[in-house]
Amino acid sequence: MKKIIKYVSLLLVTICMASCNDAKFAEPLSTDNDELTIQHNTGMNVVGRVTVDGVPRQGVVVSDGVNVITTDEKGEYQMRSKNRDYVFISVPADCELPTEQGLPKFFKKLNFTNSHVLQRNFELKSKPIDSKFTIVALADVQVGDNVDLSMLDTIMPKIKAQTDSIQGTVIGMSMGDISWNNTGIYGQYKAQVSRLSFPTLNIIGNHDHNEKTHDDINSDKEYRDALGPTYYSYNIGQWHIIAIDDVLYSGVRGRNDYEGEITRAQLAWLKKDLEYVSKDKSIIIGLHIPTSRRNNPNNHITNRQDLYNLIKDYHRVIILSGHTHNNFTTDIAPNMREYTLGAVMGAYWNTYGGLGICNDGSPRGYGVFSFDGNELSDSYYRGEETPRDYQVKAYAPKEASMRYGRIEGILQTPYLAIPTHFDNSSVLINVFNWHTDWTVQVQEDNGQWQLLTNSSVARDPLAVRFLQYRNGWEKRPSADPEDRNDHMFFYNPTSSNWQTINVKATDPWGRIYTASTHSDR
Repeated sequence: MKKIIKYVSLLLVTICMASCNDAKFAEPLSTDNDELTIQHNTGMNVVGRVTVDGVPRQGVVVSDGVNVITTDEKGEYQMRSKNRDYVFISVPADCELPTEQGLPKFFKKLNFTNSHVLQRNFELKSKPIDSKFTIVALADVQVGDNVDLSMLDTIMPKIKAQTDSIQGTVIGMSMGDISWNNTGIYGQYKAQVSRLSFPTLNIIGNHDHNEKTHDDINSDKEYRDALGPTYYSYNIGQWHIIAIDDVLYSGVRGRNDYEGEITRAQLAWLKKDLEYVSKDKSIIIGLHIPTSRRNNPNNHITNRQDLYNLIKDYHRVIILSGHTHNNFTTDIAPNMREYTLGAVMGAYWNTYGGLGICNDGSPRGYGVFSFDGNELSDSYYRGEETPRDYQVKAYAPKEASMRYGRIEGILQTPYLAIPTHFDNSSVLINVFNWHTDWTVQVQEDNGQWQLLTNSSVARDPLAVRFLQYRNGWEKRPSADPEDRNDHMFFYNPTSSNWQTINVKATDPWGRIYTASTHSDR
């Protein structure tokens, strides 16, 4: 009987494994072993050859995260690698980004278990250098369990349908917090992100570290095993893309025991990597924790200036970040700007009536950035479940009063919330992706358009309704509305009998977004 039970159990496990649609993504990528055909120099233990369309390519940058070298006239490289997981290349701009199972594969695993010398080859395919391209930036996908995965499974086809209309070359960037303290979920994440029509570069976030460990290197082992190196570079068009790990994790006191910091070893690697990038090129930095915050200037990664010093002399620098689950843009220098994005998962996957929002009232969504030559030519934030032109929301005075906060208590619907104070005069406007180069205007009862010159800090009323305190509909009640939300505008109507306020917001690219609200007296 025991044998029968054992065999039946094995059969059930086999059937289950065979039926899992994403089983292939749960396994590490290919073993990456190449036959040793290159004669290694004394002391060198990693060698390889880079070819483009079968022809050896000189000058390709190769790294293990410490060494940064280039291939010789034979397309070959050699290095002495110590305690490194991967060797990877900075794919040239005239080559396709290699993929495996729909995911970027510009790296190969190093495993010295059975050999003292490893050969790792890279076979690239040529393509014309892109004069134009687009990046789709996904911040904080953050799936932690099967409920999260089911919601992501619904959202991904929407993102695919929205981004399939983008013309030309498209690259994705996932800006960290791919998982929510669940290192066993990367296989399912990979299955989901591979549904998109473009390859997605991945960046590590604080929730991607194993909270059961107590040091930075061991805490991201599962991430590296599933998704590759935590920092690397890539070339496209006139731009050099750099992925950075700016989460320094210790875990001694728990899952939140981390600092926003870039390690010295990583900065040393970056300095060497940039030696092969001419100053007329532009730079895209992808990382998780913002280096700077327009709405909270004292909250930033500890050694941001070390990063800025390395990249400040390039033609244009765009930094993309996540972590905060809200939208803001920060100007760092005349040629350097950081875009911090709202989250794909919004505020912790909390949803009501089919709507998920971020903690600043923005719809949950992602950023789209288009590039032409060495300049940024367009950018916008896109809600996953809302129309493309939904960029502004206007609140009549009673509803705007929710910005003060609501009376505490567990509610079963957000529309039972009552504000702690009432302001019967001020209209409140939320321009989700506003920055100082936008213009915001209002019109009262079809009168003259008036320019609103000053933004204000205020909580978004809908975010207060949805997220403040514990609520019956919330999956994770730890989400709260953003207190430092600075893309808000107040308008006090001139007439006490006003009926309609129209809002017009114009972005830096000349697109006009509108919203209206009606008197709720």
